[in-house]
Amino acid sequence: MSRISLTGRSNHSCGYCHSDGDTSYTYGMWAHALTCADYQALIDRGWRRSGQYLYKPDLSKSCCPQYTIRLDANGFKPSKGHRKVINKFNRFVEGSWKPTKEDEMDKDGKQQHLSKVNYDTKKSLIENINLVEKDKEPTEHPYEHKFEVVLEPSSVTKEKFELYRKYQVHIHHDEFDDVSERSFKRFLVDSPLKLERFPDNKPGQGYGSFHQKYILDGKLIAVAVLDVLPKCTSSVYFLYDPDYSFLGLGKYSALREISLAQELSQSVSNELHWYYMGFYIHSCPKMNYKGGYQPSDLLDAETYQWYPINECTKLLDKKKFAVFSEPDKEWNGQQQGDEEDRIPGTLHKSKVKARDVDNTHVLLKKTQTAPVSALVGWYDSSEFRDIILEYIAVVGPDLTKRLVIDF
Repeated sequence: MSRISLTGRSNHSCGYCHSDGDTSYTYGMWAHALTCADYQALIDRGWRRSGQYLYKPDLSKSCCPQYTIRLDANGFKPSKGHRKVINKFNRFVEGSWKPTKEDEMDKDGKQQHLSKVNYDTKKSLIENINLVEKDKEPTEHPYEHKFEVVLEPSSVTKEKFELYRKYQVHIHHDEFDDVSERSFKRFLVDSPLKLERFPDNKPGQGYGSFHQKYILDGKLIAVAVLDVLPKCTSSVYFLYDPDYSFLGLGKYSALREISLAQELSQSVSNELHWYYMGFYIHSCPKMNYKGGYQPSDLLDAETYQWYPINECTKLLDKKKFAVFSEPDKEWNGQQQGDEEDRIPGTLHKSKVKARDVDNTHVLLKKTQTAPVSALVGWYDSSEFRDIILEYIAVVGPDLTKRLVIDF
């Protein structure tokens, strides 16, 4: 049972452009429990989670429209820059490169000492990026450092929290005393997703929320927060030790996660070849770099169909908000008599049908549910009816019948 509580519409200050006022608009709800399939359906409708809070941005009203982006991991071909990131990391582990010393070059500009872990274009991304892991270390060529990657269900540990606090203080300039273990748990550990086995008992952790730990010489230097869902690997957050910034861990982690999606598509299901990088914001350099990983698609806010990002960016160069399915159409989400604009991709409250209300259930106690139309409040309170109708309109009748409202 997927169980949620409603919070509705809200607007707040934007963390991307830092414009004056509350210019970022969303519709939200809390998820107490959520099946991985239901969350997959939600993110394919433009939703995203932060801890247990689910939110859908209103792209038409927000100052920085947030488009869901996905990458076909099996079609990904590392660029020269991507290969350079992997080379640098692997050579650091090998011991042939150090951040305090430039590579020694001969008079022709070539490396005097060729590394044995340079990126081999004849091999796959998986092979190249896994080359220097601890359990793959060749006995005839021991590395200077020990490196391993561990994927585990999300959890709180002292080591993870201290890394999170160091990252928030040095990278995001938070006050040390303001970064609490509670905030870390709420933001990056708590998840409505429960672990579910892969189909046919295939090997692996299963679907759910995970921490991918990067451990160098026995020390935790980075953590990727990931959701593995029926059709994708979804990136939630990434944090690292600022002392290791020279390794380009942000770019390296994206390549690691792409290789994970490739591995899952090979070992679990062909459907798992998608890698979701969160939101793409065309006007924000901190968010539009995701378009550099190809081949990627953006989700159309109105139809929930996917469009190649190279087509979308041409349109976004001209318009702050664009409907890719109707590139020449100017957005008008308001109809006569509506009190509020319609969020792209949603119904108007007036279009919700009676059967959709009957199919929307509330939790009475434990596992006992009832149609929302059976409640006294449905008949006695117009405010209550408006809340329910907007919920069905925004989430969609096909999804609301799979979720249970917990008041």
